[in-house]
Amino acid sequence: MSFTDKKKLSSPYKKQKRRWRNNQKKRHEDMQKVAKERINFLISSADEIISTNQDLANRYIEIARKIAMGAKITIPLEQKRKICHGCKKLLIPGNTMHFRLNRRKNYATYLSVTCHMCGHITRYLVKGKLYEKNQTKTKG
Repeated sequence: MSFTDKKKLSSPYKKQKRRWRNNQKKRHEDMQKVAKERINFLISSADEIISTNQDLANRYIEIARKIAMGAKITIPLEQKRKICHGCKKLLIPGNTMHFRLNRRKNYATYLSVTCHMCGHITRYLVKGKLYEKNQTKTKG
């Protein structure tokens, strides 16, 4: 069997492999779309139910995180900030967390969020030299 004969035999296999990859990409995109919808639903449900049943709301958050990790999706920033980075539970101002606006001279103004359940402190830049430096990096 010559090289050209082998090439002829392998071409249908390559087409089949290409089709399989395209189908796999579509399935992966569909899976990520469904996962995003479920994550948004679970986190919004947790926000609604937290006043009546805190354990169930935290379970919803746990399930949403597992879905995001399984589908390799990042949780949207506005929803991610509702979850404690230490204990991975839902944060509610005045109930499970408190926040404070802090300022450091020659540094930046930042929001510090303290979880009441585990005591973990998370800091988010609001404005200042570092904040402006990060903004110029993202624009350019």
